[in-house]
Amino acid sequence: MSSSDKSRRSSATAWLGTALWLSLAACTSVRDTTMPPSDASTRTQLSIGYSLLYQEADGIPKLRWIVLFKDKSEEMARVTHDLVGYYQQLAETMRRLSTQYPAMRIDVSTMPEIEAATRKAIGVELAKDIAPLTGKEGMAFEREALLALHSALDEQRHLTAIMLERETSPALRSFLETTHTQLDERYATVGALLERRYFTH
Repeated sequence: MSSSDKSRRSSATAWLGTALWLSLAACTSVRDTTMPPSDASTRTQLSIGYSLLYQEADGIPKLRWIVLFKDKSEEMARVTHDLVGYYQQLAETMRRLSTQYPAMRIDVSTMPEIEAATRKAIGVELAKDIAPLTGKEGMAFEREALLALHSALDEQRHLTAIMLERETSPALRSFLETTHTQLDERYATVGALLERRYFTH
């Protein structure tokens, strides 16, 4: 891969990852909670992490309609189908765990309202860029969609790794360990597909 290709790829990855992250991380209201002062700061940060992870897990499957009506390669279809199914299951698991373990909060505010509105606006632009009928087609569409998903997976696998360093609940640590491994595997799968089919070597 030439240095110019690497530069373009790096810029595209950063922009698309940011756009997808921004489109899916929405603000929710924060409920009052009581916890020991010594644990409050760490638990607050973990609650933000769980909420960010849940918002993406719940939001990414909603992009299914964007890729459903697009002509795409069999490999692209298989990877995106797996990701949609995985995120649906992850969101369901987090909803269930949040009812079983009060330490897992998935409903806290993760950013100021104005930042959330900005992220939503950027996400709308991304959706238009890859939307059926009006958006990009063929290899350009597939590359852009996969770059966005690849960068989101990268953010999420690092997020779960950092949360693992702070989580003390055995049950929630087990969830984070499993999720981190699953995200790592899918990050590698999407990355390998991008390298094989969509970048010039």
